[in-house]
Amino acid sequence: MQLNNFIQYIPNDEKKIQNIQYFISDNGIDFYESFEKFKLKYKIGFDKQGIIRTVSEDISAIYPLGLSIVDIAFLPDDFNIDGQWVFKNGEIKQYIFTLEEVVFFANQQKKTLLDKAAATIAPLQDAIDLGIATDKELKQLNAWKQYRVDLNRIDTANAPDIAWPEKPQ
Repeated sequence: MQLNNFIQYIPNDEKKIQNIQYFISDNGIDFYESFEKFKLKYKIGFDKQGIIRTVSEDISAIYPLGLSIVDIAFLPDDFNIDGQWVFKNGEIKQYIFTLEEVVFFANQQKKTLLDKAAATIAPLQDAIDLGIATDKELKQLNAWKQYRVDLNRIDTANAPDIAWPEKPQ
């Protein structure tokens, strides 16, 4: 069973409970009234790009707003909902990232690593500035500064073929 593109709606039926959210598929089927139609073990919710955003064995555990829902018998062994899986043509497949997306993720990783390096360098630099640094702190500071320079030299346009520098101990 597959129902597509759930949106929120207000039913005209006075028997419906008030003050709760109702959802309807693009072909007019109420989400709650469709539960019995989903008979296979897993129910997955995917967005308009096909990216799988949620999975459950219990259809009532899914919040369907903006999603399409389909039931399937099994999941791939390494399946997760971290945005790396899509539902296309009736199958779950691993998402193939575009070069632009890979470069974007590399830029994010570089920024995260630079932020962590800066946070580590700051107190070590403070100890140097105050003239109270130990030999160990001086060595750590130099290692972290070298690491930060190495990170800055990374050209993320080369993603995914990036040799990330090793973080100092």
